[in-house]
Amino acid sequence: MNLSRRRTLAALSALILPKTSLSAPSAAPLALVTSDLPPMTMSGDPGQRGVLMDLVEAMLKLADLPAQPEFVPWARAMLRATEQPRTLIVPLNRTPDRETRFQWLVKLYAQRFAFITLAGKPRIATIEQARRLRIAALRGSSNLDALRQQGVQMRRVYHSTGVDDMQRALQRGLVDAMYGSELIHTDSWRRNGYDPAQLQTGLVLESADIWLAAHRGITEAEQARLQKAHDALLADGSAERIFKRYGLKMRAETSP
Repeated sequence: MNLSRRRTLAALSALILPKTSLSAPSAAPLALVTSDLPPMTMSGDPGQRGVLMDLVEAMLKLADLPAQPEFVPWARAMLRATEQPRTLIVPLNRTPDRETRFQWLVKLYAQRFAFITLAGKPRIATIEQARRLRIAALRGSSNLDALRQQGVQMRRVYHSTGVDDMQRALQRGLVDAMYGSELIHTDSWRRNGYDPAQLQTGLVLESADIWLAAHRGITEAEQARLQKAHDALLADGSAERIFKRYGLKMRAETSP
């Protein structure tokens, strides 16, 4: 077979046969959604975006997985995370209802959820007491499910768009109490210029682990890189320094 004929057959083969590659196609870029939930996540400059957002951004940088955080109302963040593949969300409580709906990538922290009232008002000590009151809870959060499971009627619940909305409702007497993260509410109250002593914590219904998660689309290799980055930040003290910057202590339950 002459050279010209071999070249012609090679060209025809290239057109007919599918192209193959030894390397896998590059994955789509990561997205990262959250909401203003001080001191965990809050809009601001890098390094001032809340203790868990700063930690997550440090993890992403170390793992070489770039993702720019976008701050939206929590219900919208949840919708985005469940509708769009490769969308990270933080801080997400790991609950039985969510267990199969998300990829649980890295455990970051643990928090307590309690009924919070103004000092001077009756402290909520029992769930029976709470069922008779008007309660503010965050729209789109697992807190609503917890209240529903405890027999709190949803018609008595004020579905808030954010933490500040909940606290304004409490101050104006629209609700008798808030149900949510003790840490978030205490810190947000202080950041808004109020004395934390004006709030009192009552019955704690639950505690939950807080994770960096995604609905789908994160590869096993990417998850391993994120976990390795988190382990490295714990090992060299970087994670602890981030917590100290916000006046917080890392508790034993923050460990993987």
